[in-house]
Amino acid sequence: MFLLVYPIACLLIFNIGVGMILSALFVFFRDVRYLYDVFLTLITYMSAIFYSVDKYWFKNFFLLNPVYVYIKYFRTIVIDAKIPSLQYHGLCLLYAAVVILFGMRIYKKYNHQFLYYL
Repeated sequence: MFLLVYPIACLLIFNIGVGMILSALFVFFRDVRYLYDVFLTLITYMSAIFYSVDKYWFKNFFLLNPVYVYIKYFRTIVIDAKIPSLQYHGLCLLYAAVVILFGMRIYKKYNHQFLYYL
């Protein structure tokens, strides 16, 4: 049970970063709502929820998808009852840190324009 604290914390930080990016972009581009739905559908199919990636020769490219990394991390703990490798620990932290820093930068850059744009 305590093994799930780390991926949940990383996923929370990742989601806050995505929320900052989307909230800053939504003010200026109203179509972000619709494009995000399409992007979310695409990333869901690319995250190997419904199929196994072991049979593909390009299975390492799935590690570029943060959703796949978090799902694989949770599956390793819950289904396989193992501790994930240090690679998955690092990737979870890396994706969370990159997205939160990118989100903070975008949000801070455009924060002063929010009030005047409406």
